[in-house]
Amino acid sequence: MKITGLYSLALAGFFAFAAQSMAQNAIVVEALSQPAVTTGMVGLTSNQTARLSVLNLNTTTTSTSTLSPPTPANNCTVELQFFDGQNKSLKQALVPNFAPQTATTLDLTRAEINAQTGNRAEIRGVVTVNGPTPVASPSIPGYCTVFTTLQIFDTATGSTVVFTSDTRVSNAGMFFPLIVAR
Repeated sequence: MKITGLYSLALAGFFAFAAQSMAQNAIVVEALSQPAVTTGMVGLTSNQTARLSVLNLNTTTTSTSTLSPPTPANNCTVELQFFDGQNKSLKQALVPNFAPQTATTLDLTRAEINAQTGNRAEIRGVVTVNGPTPVASPSIPGYCTVFTTLQIFDTATGSTVVFTSDTRVSNAGMFFPLIVAR
């Protein structure tokens, strides 16, 4: 009987502690980095150029209430990259002061790809917002919502051959939010 009473007391103590800690408010600290997004693989042949485009969807001003004047939105850092089928980096560009409602692009021609010797090269685009890059500004970056597209176009005529805005979250460069209990 004594053992059962001891187990019951321990179990009651556990539930009391759990209820008390669940009743406390939690503070969620937002992560500074957003997950990278990747396009699917596309083929690039001679006389073609791949263009990875990113549009910053944030508004140019933000307002927290109707009584306070709007404040300018924060800029953010965005990194555009091309990778081959073996996940080797082919080309990249870093935009450290990416303003709201603006776009940036990164172009890659078939002639710039030396690793793949065949006529057709398989590539994909990756976009990281506020990622951990040593070149980026050490100040706290702003939060950006971006829209990513990848197109393949004929270099001579400018005609688009392939266009996609279908992206998936990549686990590369991902930071998870920190949750701190009060």
